[in-house]
Amino acid sequence: MSVASSDTEELYNAVSERTLAIIKPEAYDDAEAIENTIKNNGFMILAKRVVRMTPEQTAELYKSHYGSHHFPHLVAHLSSGPCIALVLAAKNCIQKWRTLMGPARVLEAQAYWPDSIRACYGRRTKYGDYFNAVHGSVNHAEAIREIHFFFPNMIVGPLLRNWQVKDYIQKHITPTLLPGLTALAHERPAEPVLWLAEYLRRHNPNEPELAPQPPEQREDQRCHTPLPSEESLPIKK
Repeated sequence: MSVASSDTEELYNAVSERTLAIIKPEAYDDAEAIENTIKNNGFMILAKRVVRMTPEQTAELYKSHYGSHHFPHLVAHLSSGPCIALVLAAKNCIQKWRTLMGPARVLEAQAYWPDSIRACYGRRTKYGDYFNAVHGSVNHAEAIREIHFFFPNMIVGPLLRNWQVKDYIQKHITPTLLPGLTALAHERPAEPVLWLAEYLRRHNPNEPELAPQPPEQREDQRCHTPLPSEESLPIKK
């Protein structure tokens, strides 16, 4: 399938990226409003799960913060009530979600990004202003780790466009499958599914079968002791 060069970049840029978002306990009652904000800003919510994490699970999730002065408060707070884990998808999803969240400190978010989620739903306490309503992955590697923390069976990757799927089938599947279906129509075996499976196994371009070698070219698989070379023979005196 041919795609104009002016359209190709646009199509590639439209491939969706994924990230993990967490609605924290202090914003749990505002979850519906936060989810509506997420959708209205062009994100797809691919998965959702309400969780109540133990301190050990929270420490594992936030292990990159270990050693910071706010780590104990972070663990205690995140394990104090229910959270909502979301998998989001959008173009440039990770950075786009971090922008929508706003700065980590609620005071800064309210001062400079008043329309951000943390400015609207975060709250300041005597322990500081880290009760900031939501969490987001910092990069692609962390997004994969955090998504699998809550959704271990989810496949994390870009969402392919229809033209990309068709292009892959045309290049990598049709050249092998079409001759197999043609041969199947000629053979008409009693077990067509098994016959086709065996045909595809034998004609797999990634693992081709080797043709039988003539007897004189076959490698002798038996163990044997090699003959010593002249240099290794004992010297006769």
